[in-house]
Amino acid sequence: VDQFNASVKSEWLTGGFENAAPTETRYDPYEMQDLWTEKNGSFPGYNCRITAFSLFNEFVTAGVDQPETQGEDSLFMDLETLAADPAVLCGDSTSKFCALFASVTAADTTEVANQVKALQTGWSERGISFEDSSARLISVVLHDRFSDTDNTLFIGHVGVLLPAEDGSLYFIEKVAFQEPYRLVKIQNRTELSDYLMEKYDTAWGQDTTRSFIMENDELMDGYRPNPLDSAS
Repeated sequence: VDQFNASVKSEWLTGGFENAAPTETRYDPYEMQDLWTEKNGSFPGYNCRITAFSLFNEFVTAGVDQPETQGEDSLFMDLETLAADPAVLCGDSTSKFCALFASVTAADTTEVANQVKALQTGWSERGISFEDSSARLISVVLHDRFSDTDNTLFIGHVGVLLPAEDGSLYFIEKVAFQEPYRLVKIQNRTELSDYLMEKYDTAWGQDTTRSFIMENDELMDGYRPNPLDSAS
C-alpha cells in the first residue's frame, strides 16, 4: 500500500471514507498507470488476485499434486509479479495461487446456477477447499466463450469481505494493477453485489453467462445482476 500510494499523486487518494458511485474516482486510470510506470518501470505491481490471496491464503487449501503454474494465458501478469516478488504470497506457493485463480472449463449454458456448479467442479478437481472463517473470499466470475472448445470461467475481480463491529461489512480490494487499494463499507451483501455488478456486469446480451459473485465456493447470498441494466 505504501509503495503504491508513494507512486501516485496524493490528491488522487482519499483521506478516509467518502460517499461515491461505484465507478466514480478521483483519478484518471490512464494517467495513474503512466505515473506508476514512470516510477516503477516495467514492474506491473499488484492486482486484486495477488492482494486477496496474500490476505486470505491461510483459509484456502489446494491439492498437493497441482503443477507449479497453470492458467498462464490469463495469469501472465500475475506470474510476472510473483516471479519478481515471491514474498508477496506470504510464504505460500505459486502452485496454490494458480490452482485457485486459473480459469476452469465452463458449462455449455448461460445459466448462472450451472456455471456455479462448473466452477465448483473445476475447483474440486484441483483440491480447492475453504476453511470456515469470518473472512470471506468474494470473487466476480466472468464467462469467456471464444469457441466451442474455448469456453471458460475466470475470476476477473476478487476481494476479501470482513464483518464490521456495527453489523455492516468491509470489502478490501485492489482495484487494478495500477489503480489503488480500496476499503469499501457496505450495509449488506446485496449492496456489495450492486457495487460489483455496476462495475463488472457489462457483457449482457451475448452468448455468455452474466457475471456472478461467489462467496468462497458458493454463490453469494444477495447476488443479483446489475440493477441499473434495464434488461435485467
